[in-house]
Amino acid sequence: MIPTLSEFGIEAPAYIRKIDSRARWNPEGWNTIEERARLVAEKLFREPANLYSVWLVSTDREFYSVVASLSEYRSPKNQDIDFIWMTESELQEVGISTENKPEGGCLHAQSLHFNVQIDIRTAERLCGYLIRKGREPKRCKKYNTTLILAHQKQLGCKATPSDLEHCECEQPQGRVLT
Repeated sequence: MIPTLSEFGIEAPAYIRKIDSRARWNPEGWNTIEERARLVAEKLFREPANLYSVWLVSTDREFYSVVASLSEYRSPKNQDIDFIWMTESELQEVGISTENKPEGGCLHAQSLHFNVQIDIRTAERLCGYLIRKGREPKRCKKYNTTLILAHQKQLGCKATPSDLEHCECEQPQGRVLT
C-alpha cells in the first residue's frame, strides 16, 4: 500500500521542503536549541539567492504528485526522499511568505510549487521554531517512492520514468515509513 500523509505524521495542509539528509536536522556539537537551529539553518538553507522551493500538499494525491516531481530528474528515480514539513501559520510566525511559481514535470503538482525567500536569520528562526515543536524530518523510503511513482505512472503522470517497471527494489517486510 502507498503511504499516506497521516502515516508520515503530516498535518495537512502543509508545505514540504526537500532536504539533503535527515542527519542535517540533528547536527553534532550543539548545547542550546538556538545553536542547533543555527547549525541546521547553515546546512539546509545555504543557497546564495536565498530562494527555496516548497510544495503545498493537502491530499495524498497531491503528495504523490510532489514525490513524482521531486524524483523526475534524479537517477535512479526511486531514491529515498528526505523532507521537513511546515504549515502556513508556522511560516507566517517567522515572517516567511510564499509565492506560487508553477514548476515540475507533474502537471498536477505544478500549481503546488511555491518559492520562499529565506535569509539565514529567518532560516534560524524557522528551524528553531520547528525544533521547539518537536518536528523531525521524514523519509519517503526507496520502496515507498517506487510505489508512488508506479501509482503516478498509472495515472499518466508526465514526471514518471518510462522504464519504472525495471526498477530494482526489494520489498521490505511490512510497511516502510519513517
